[in-house]
Amino acid sequence: MIKSILASILLAASVVEASPVLTERSLADTSSNDPYTVPKSDRNPRARAAAIDVKRKGWLYSTYPMGVAYYPTGTLANQTIANDQKSWLPPISALSAAINEEKGIALDAINAKGGLNKLEDYANLYDGQWTTAVPDGPFPGMLTNFTDDRLFSMMRLSASPYRLVRVQAKDKLLFPVDAAASITGLSLQQLQAQGRLFLEDFSEMKELDPTDKFGAGCQGYFYIDPKSGDFLPLAIRPLVKGRENSALVYTPKDQPTDWMLAKMIMNQNDGWHTTWAHITQSHSAAEAPYLAAIRTLSDDHPVMVILKRVEKTPWNIRPLLEAGVEAGAGPNAGPQYYAWTSISGRTWANQVYSSGETANFQSNYYRTLLENHGLINSRFGPKLKSFPFYEDTAVVTEAIRQFMTSFINSYYPNDNAVAQDSELQAWRSETDVAKVFDFPSSIKTRQTLVDILTHQAYLGGVVHGVMSTNGAIGDTTSLPFAPAGFRQPIPSAKGVTDIMSFMPTPEGAVWQVATYAAANRAAWRDTNETMSYMFADDAMLARMNAPTRAAAATFKNSMDAFSKVVRARKFDENGLERGMPFIWNVLDPNWAPYWSVV
Repeated sequence: MIKSILASILLAASVVEASPVLTERSLADTSSNDPYTVPKSDRNPRARAAAIDVKRKGWLYSTYPMGVAYYPTGTLANQTIANDQKSWLPPISALSAAINEEKGIALDAINAKGGLNKLEDYANLYDGQWTTAVPDGPFPGMLTNFTDDRLFSMMRLSASPYRLVRVQAKDKLLFPVDAAASITGLSLQQLQAQGRLFLEDFSEMKELDPTDKFGAGCQGYFYIDPKSGDFLPLAIRPLVKGRENSALVYTPKDQPTDWMLAKMIMNQNDGWHTTWAHITQSHSAAEAPYLAAIRTLSDDHPVMVILKRVEKTPWNIRPLLEAGVEAGAGPNAGPQYYAWTSISGRTWANQVYSSGETANFQSNYYRTLLENHGLINSRFGPKLKSFPFYEDTAVVTEAIRQFMTSFINSYYPNDNAVAQDSELQAWRSETDVAKVFDFPSSIKTRQTLVDILTHQAYLGGVVHGVMSTNGAIGDTTSLPFAPAGFRQPIPSAKGVTDIMSFMPTPEGAVWQVATYAAANRAAWRDTNETMSYMFADDAMLARMNAPTRAAAATFKNSMDAFSKVVRARKFDENGLERGMPFIWNVLDPNWAPYWSVV
């Protein structure tokens, strides 16, 4: 499959590079080493306006099957995409070659140890075989503590918080949990009334087109324990199309094998969400306002320069992923290991974007999202005593905000200066044309502009880092706890005794690691591709003003300091780290890439 994807990309690149010679005026004629300027400070406004007009003619909107958001076309756009591929494609190809070699080594190692006969055997899948692709394997604790319910529940407060919501007093309960009182000391209704009940709902996934593997669309309840304050799982209801009325409800009171299978079915949903939602949640949602900016902001505008920095080579990703969808649906696709088809994945990803779930700009500001879900600053119910996603995201994102505040304030002495920037106002209007969902209705204040730029950087750095890159391979798609699909139908009765009959074969397990290793960038640890270097570009900073250069240095120092904090984390005397039986280090600023790589 990886070879098919690369072949498709190389073919696309050859088509782009064969485009006719540009007929528009070359933007190189307008470039210089002069300082970046806002429009009112430009010494040649007519040339600046002419250059923007050239960009508008060379960067046009086109539709695209993957991701909904407009995709650029036009001679300038095509040439940029072709040039980007020269730097973007070689690492992809090199990693693909390493994966192809290492997956054979991994399969041989598993078979040499007798295959996969129990869940613990999946640790052999990561036992030193993936020296380039996944040298560290899943996050510490994932392979050893997966039977601990806190690992399952705390994954929702670290790796996959996006569908988790606090059940409000007025909300209708989706299903009964008869054992709630015996598990928690409170009935389901009492948990709801006290604001202790939480829901994760993936029920729409039951409608997806199946492969020859199996899955379900799950609904799950979690709760804050009245005594310990721990965030724990309460119940899981897997929904299978056509069997909704007889759906089983699993709880920790069930037999361990039944309960383990239920948790893995729900993890399958989170893994699917991570895989497909990240396309629109981190890529499309950021590309749409960026394309509008390209068409309205001068390349000498400091805001355009920052956008270009955080949106490094964005236009190659959706074609790569679309090629993967087509390869997965083609006659030579090979064995299927997902529960649902790749075409269903694309359709579902487009649906969650079109609904606004992943596309809405302002309502996906991280604090706004978490507040709307009742996960932070809630006036209803007790506070989560540990929320690793929020804790780490806040450090990184607020450091980005601090940089953006210093940057914007240095170019705009007051809000009126922002309101009078003709290019910013054109950008805001263009976002309507570009169909950017929920973009601010005006850019009249420095704070609004800071919020926009902070969120743009957050999408590529934090959201993409958690949902893809170095995140998913270590948690939401790691084995044995998160299979991509099951070999047996979802049970219609409890009493499963042979859980291994549901689990991936050695070939399927190796496929899953290889698939998600393609997004991993283990070799980039401690390089200038990481979050700490988000603004550390000497050529860019040379044309910025002194306060921006100082702010970039401050950001770098703060991220280096936070990296030391993350790397010092270890299990306490109870075998926990921030209440989790695993160590979640995705947002280490000297490991997480600062841009949406793939």
